[in-house]
Amino acid sequence: MTAARNQALATQARRVYLEALVRGMTPLVAAVGQGATHLLAQGAPHAVMMARRDAVQAWQKSGPNWQMAVVAALRHAAVHGVSDNAREHEPTAPVQTSKMSLVDDSTIEREITSSRLALVMMDRATWEFTDLRTRMQALEGHDDLEPLDLLRAHVVARLALDAWNRVGLDANIWQLLHHELHEEFAQLISEAYHETNRWLIAQKVLPEVDLRPFIRRTAQTARD
Repeated sequence: MTAARNQALATQARRVYLEALVRGMTPLVAAVGQGATHLLAQGAPHAVMMARRDAVQAWQKSGPNWQMAVVAALRHAAVHGVSDNAREHEPTAPVQTSKMSLVDDSTIEREITSSRLALVMMDRATWEFTDLRTRMQALEGHDDLEPLDLLRAHVVARLALDAWNRVGLDANIWQLLHHELHEEFAQLISEAYHETNRWLIAQKVLPEVDLRPFIRRTAQTARD
């Protein structure tokens, strides 16, 4: 393949990946909503039930806005890339070191939450990601993906958490719904990687890298 052909394939593969993520946000939000409703049916002390009720109400109000915010963030990142916000906290000169503002607790907590989500996602999708990374390296001629490449799970996780914060959903609500969020995001990125790998194989890009069997998790399986 020529360099131009390789770049065109890489660009299209990224579009396939992006659209898989965008398309998968709708069932993801629906599944999280079902999980939120299920919480209210579980017995718990009064204070816990009140916290769950408030969280479910907040989700029902802001969940659709969050979905739109995540989709917008994914599309923006696909075109413009992702900025490294951590650099904003680095000193620009030695004299400023003692004057650096501390990162607030909410930012630290969000980074921890994002890292946990990314770990869960990669635990499910490691093999699919490895195959996709190999194919993209071959097409784009790089030694590896950039640290903030949208193909990386931790970037998707960070975009999701940033959007969560922007629409007014707080850390307590995420914690109450984290099981469903972790499960659904792991499934989402696994499917996106698999679909992109399948498309690349159809284009004869490293077909010797096996397309691993992929079993779509059903809602019933998720509850077991």
